[in-house]
Amino acid sequence: PHLVAEREHGNPESSSDAQLGDAARAILDDVYADQMRTLAGEFDQRRSQGRTAVDVSDLARLATLGAVDTVLVDIDASVPGSIDDQGAVTFDDVDDAINYGVIDEIARRVLLAGGSVLAVRADDIPDGGPAAGILRFAV
Repeated sequence: PHLVAEREHGNPESSSDAQLGDAARAILDDVYADQMRTLAGEFDQRRSQGRTAVDVSDLARLATLGAVDTVLVDIDASVPGSIDDQGAVTFDDVDDAINYGVIDEIARRVLLAGGSVLAVRADDIPDGGPAAGILRFAV
């Protein structure tokens, strides 16, 4: 069930490792694009039902409550700060041992609640923020 239907045609014995890697990357890029289109459609549908969040503070609170089913996080984003036990965010200017990263903590809390975390490119996050979430129920 986890195999891609599309295959590279030709004899792999006559291809270099770099050529095989390039061919696989092209196939996986198409798979990723399809997944992002599907997820964008689901996000738009859930938005109309009041079941999405794009604000970091809202996501932190909702992740703490276990309300986030799927969160998309920017693979390059860093939001220094911390989240308390109630889900309130305190932002800071730099990362350190106390300000461990708000986005990472949101992802951790979503995983702990049985949700899914998808690390994606910035262009694939709705509304252009560092994270976006699909909620289990309307809030």
